[in-house]
Amino acid sequence: MADAQPTVVNPRKADLEKLRRDLAQEVERLRKALKGPTEDIGGDKVWVGKNARAWHRELQGRHKKLGEQVDKLLPLVDAALRNEPEKVTPAEARSYHNST
Repeated sequence: MADAQPTVVNPRKADLEKLRRDLAQEVERLRKALKGPTEDIGGDKVWVGKNARAWHRELQGRHKKLGEQVDKLLPLVDAALRNEPEKVTPAEARSYHNST
């Protein structure tokens, strides 16, 4: 019977978990980053006319696209987390630390 190699907590998984926690706190702020300027320009509060409407449409599109992109971030991190083992060998942990 082969001896089982000792294992340690996977540092990459720990870093991904921290990234996910930090990102989860920022997602809503990022999703709404252009909301205020889009509403201000579109609401005829700060700028009116043909150019204002064009800018409003541009900002609306960017606001929507930003939200769509932000909504993809947490699922990407979750997928990476699912692929990481809880424990790794000490050599694998050292290799990860040396590469960061």
